[in-house]
Amino acid sequence: MSFLLISASRTLQSPFVRKQFFLQTSRLLSTQINSEIPRAQNQHTTGDYPTSNPRRRYRYYLLSIAAGVAIGAVYTLRQSQRYEGLMPEYMSNTEVLERKAMEARPVPPPVTKHITFDELPRENFPFKLTLYQYVTCPFCCKVRAFLNYNRIPYNIVEVNSVMRSETKWSLYKKVPILVVENEEIQLNDSSMIISAIESYLRMPTKRFENVSKLYQAVIEKDEKGKLSFNYPNKYFLTEPLVNDRLDPTKQVQTEKTKNDAADNQTTITADNPSSESFFARLFSRSKPKNEQGLVNIGSGHIGKKEKTIYNKSSEQYRLERKWREWVDTKFVHTLSPNIYCTLRQSLNTFRWFSQAGDWEQIFPWYQRWIIVYVGAIVMRGVAGRLRKKYNLNDDVRISLYECGNEWVKAVGKKNFLGGSEPNLADLNVYGILTAIQGTEAFQDLMNNTKIQPWFERMKHLVEPHFVDNRIQATT
Repeated sequence: MSFLLISASRTLQSPFVRKQFFLQTSRLLSTQINSEIPRAQNQHTTGDYPTSNPRRRYRYYLLSIAAGVAIGAVYTLRQSQRYEGLMPEYMSNTEVLERKAMEARPVPPPVTKHITFDELPRENFPFKLTLYQYVTCPFCCKVRAFLNYNRIPYNIVEVNSVMRSETKWSLYKKVPILVVENEEIQLNDSSMIISAIESYLRMPTKRFENVSKLYQAVIEKDEKGKLSFNYPNKYFLTEPLVNDRLDPTKQVQTEKTKNDAADNQTTITADNPSSESFFARLFSRSKPKNEQGLVNIGSGHIGKKEKTIYNKSSEQYRLERKWREWVDTKFVHTLSPNIYCTLRQSLNTFRWFSQAGDWEQIFPWYQRWIIVYVGAIVMRGVAGRLRKKYNLNDDVRISLYECGNEWVKAVGKKNFLGGSEPNLADLNVYGILTAIQGTEAFQDLMNNTKIQPWFERMKHLVEPHFVDNRIQATT
């Protein structure tokens, strides 16, 4: 109302007339306001609102509360039915998880390759293995390098990296997954798989379960209900209980592998038990070798026959474990940003993946097309985020070369980090490098660092007895 009066006053030309107009207008407005104040006070005291009803308002409140409670109850009921008898057990009992997953696994598995060897295994391993993998996944390549080096036969199920239908049965959603078919045991995480099998090779047990149960997973569930698996002791080689061993009288090394121990093996006979002089033994304060954290592994009988004793310090075992962790936490994270650093290199990488994995024989053409072209575009974007996440150099090749030189420095003048024979760290580094073997990044690494001689020595030991038996796809 006041705005209308002010706009009307602007049409008056005479200042005297405009003054009289404002005077009369102010009286009119004050009279109207004074008449409305008692009416508002009366409504406030009596609660007489034209559109307000207290009972109706309270009904709306109660109805809203009831609707919220009903919706929450329905949601909670559906979630509890979904995970009833499943999730609480999984969080506390991993054996239930493994049993449930194995019951849901398709049998027989859709095997795409049989891997055999033209020589016997280095150590007897009587179990049938099935490896679920992506052919160029660095962690899957680690497991394959370990199995190939030890000449352990296994079957491969190639997983479609887009559909992932081959591993829908598993609650562990990553690869590799290794299944011990004889006992229906599921092994997850590449480092845990390698440690478990190596522990068995060092000290065979009556059942593989006697070893695998020593690698219990810590399972965590995030706010979205997603499960994450962590194996705290996955870099350690375990020692099974005496009653679980095939040969309870056999002694076992602690914190080391047989191949490492062979580098420093010594031979002792009954006629010449020690090469130390009498005065050296008399005044030496060191403990006997079997009391320095070492347990002897040997063959033969005490007497005039020779007995082989493997001496390997705990420091050498810790070195192996340190570099195994380095592979998983540092080196492997430089690979993806390098092989997908440009769209051209990303597309060439996926084409090489298709060739190396025989995708033409495994997947239908439309799935292969999606994996190659969509995967190349997606991974090009992912590569940039990975570079920032792991604080790599803007020129990611520099970070790759730095890791290659760091490994060469660790190996030093030896043939391998493990000495004359590769240890688990050697196999891990070799495995992840085979994942990028057909890419530009791999050739640049070979040409710009001194890692190639070591790589060729590893390849000569790991691959010569490998026999790849492909299975024709039935799509």
